[in-house]
Amino acid sequence: MIRTQVAPAGPVLASVADPAPSDPVPSDPALASSGPASSGLAASVVIRPTGPDEAPALRQFFAGLSKQSRYLRFFGPISTPNPTLLDLLAGGPSHVDAVVATAGGAIIGHAMAADQAGAGGECRTDIGVVVADAWQGHGVGVALIRALIARAQARGVAMVVMDVLHENYRALGMIT
Repeated sequence: MIRTQVAPAGPVLASVADPAPSDPVPSDPALASSGPASSGLAASVVIRPTGPDEAPALRQFFAGLSKQSRYLRFFGPISTPNPTLLDLLAGGPSHVDAVVATAGGAIIGHAMAADQAGAGGECRTDIGVVVADAWQGHGVGVALIRALIARAQARGVAMVVMDVLHENYRALGMIT
């Protein structure tokens, strides 16, 4: 595992590219509902806060991820988040900020930041991000991270950190 410190950045500006029409659309209904439209038409991707009221949609999103994507996000074999983890992922605790990326109303990405006191009393936040398999590599993860950083800056966070497994090349590419 690699612990990376990401310095807060400037304004949150990101464009998200739709997957090309030739990108495979998963046959699993849970993945298909959160994947790109096979028509190749531009979809509007919205990044917004989430909360405990969206627990069923978040449960469906995480259950629809491939085993590999869940492993890279949680560093272990998780099929469906239990209620306690789901509450954390939804931003239930006051020290957690959670955002989702949606396309056509379906969640296609999730990111969260857990604030904690750092050395010298400065506030720091630990972030995690995951994107639906069909949307990976299209800018959704970068947009989620930028949104988290902007929100962290507004809270006065001095440092952003992210734990990443060595084999998670896409996540490493986003932050290095």
